[in-house]
Amino acid sequence: MRRDYWEGLCNIWAAERWQETSTTMKVNRAANPEANKHTSGSVSFATHQSRLEKELKQPPTFSEVFNKTHKKKGTYQYISDRAREVAESYSQQMTEKYVGEEEQP
Repeated sequence: MRRDYWEGLCNIWAAERWQETSTTMKVNRAANPEANKHTSGSVSFATHQSRLEKELKQPPTFSEVFNKTHKKKGTYQYISDRAREVAESYSQQMTEKYVGEEEQP
């Protein structure tokens, strides 16, 4: 990384506002560690979405991307109870919203 870029980032990170936000987020993550679990490592949600779109040859649903990033590889079990609850809740909401809706002639 270029030295001037690094120095610029260091200046941003040293700013009081950044430090306050960082402390707040650290406390939030510690308070509910299960809410921050996923299996995607440093790969962004958008990157997973793009890769899945190429694999499926169509845009993936939120549920498909969520499952890809919140299930263990091999066992396909959700990585936490919270992840499973979110997936079930989303599925239920979509079912309630769209079941019975059919295109009218």
